[in-house]
Amino acid sequence: MVHRRWIVILSTYFTDVLALGLLFAVPVLFSTLLEMFKESRAKTATISSVLFGFLGCAGIITGLVIQRIGPRKAGFVAGLLMGIGWIISFFATSVLYLVLVLAVPMGIGCSMTMLSISRTLSFYFPGKLGQIALSVQATASGVGRIIFTYALSDCVNTFGLRGTFLIMGAVLFNCSVLSILWNTELPTSNKTPQSVCKVPTDNTEKVKQHNNFLMQFYPVLKDKIFILFVLGITFLYAPHGGFTEGDIRLVFVIHSICNICGRLSFGFIKQIPRVSSLFLTFLLASLSVISFSTIQFAEQLWSTIAACSILGFEMGATVTAMSIGTLNIVGYDYFPFGLGIVFASMGAGNVIVGPISGIIRDVTGTYTVFLWTSTLSTAIAAILILGAMLIKYRTKLRKDTSSISVQVSKITKF
Repeated sequence: MVHRRWIVILSTYFTDVLALGLLFAVPVLFSTLLEMFKESRAKTATISSVLFGFLGCAGIITGLVIQRIGPRKAGFVAGLLMGIGWIISFFATSVLYLVLVLAVPMGIGCSMTMLSISRTLSFYFPGKLGQIALSVQATASGVGRIIFTYALSDCVNTFGLRGTFLIMGAVLFNCSVLSILWNTELPTSNKTPQSVCKVPTDNTEKVKQHNNFLMQFYPVLKDKIFILFVLGITFLYAPHGGFTEGDIRLVFVIHSICNICGRLSFGFIKQIPRVSSLFLTFLLASLSVISFSTIQFAEQLWSTIAACSILGFEMGATVTAMSIGTLNIVGYDYFPFGLGIVFASMGAGNVIVGPISGIIRDVTGTYTVFLWTSTLSTAIAAILILGAMLIKYRTKLRKDTSSISVQVSKITKF
């Protein structure tokens, strides 16, 4: 298994470039869709909102599917689902049509793809190496976003919007081909293979075996640290769903590059001894509070670029924190389901934030109100993550105290 993992990570990386790169570049079509369907910004933004909403909201279901059938089969189905959705969009006649045949299948397919890739990498790259692998993998969507931003624009100018739908659908079918390499089934001849993942987790409780498939995830749902982490990530990431590509066009490339740097940096910083995922996520939330509260006062181009660059870095690092933090808290066995819960919570936030930000922009003509609410949202995220850190510290302190008491009692017996 070990000798194959570098081929596997190449396949997962290119899959993310194709699937998530195209997904995050969809806002490039926003202006074209406005002209094509003659609808309001709020209604047209529903396509992106539902797309990113299903990317998250489908997480619990797709996580259970991957837990049952494995990442290879799930990734193959996801590629077909995304490709067919884009091809059928050729016949689009309204915004609602695109919501049903493009946004929903693409969102579900990308959700299944992301979870399948995360499960595959955590299998082939155990321990700290897995954290670095997840960080490197997280940069793929940023690279793909830059590529498809210009690819979509060129395709629309050359082949029109409907021709672009057909081309991108064909491109996405490659995801199914690449997913064939994602085999996470252990050889029956290896009773103790080296590739078995023994990922260090923040929870020391062993995985309990239950006869009921759904009941085995109960320990995840009752973990207070994990629940606070999920809510914190949701409040931290949701404000980013309120922007469209047209709103940051001047600084789009810089924003994307900083986003990639943020995704890559989190895993390497996490290698520093005694630095936890929760602490780094708390720092990201604090940085977001500062960024959102100051970006509205940016009057010159350089200050706008600086603020958007910080937001890009924070947004990218948050994506990596989502995966690594979940893996550290719930462990390898619960990873797909736990990450699915995070996706679902984030998706619900995006579904709510997207249309609201569009309405605010239509009514006020500015994002000032939205930026202040984003500042409040990220502040709440910082408080929630801080709460998770305190609970974790208190739990560890109790265990240390209990261990000392046991040692003292043993000594006194002699």
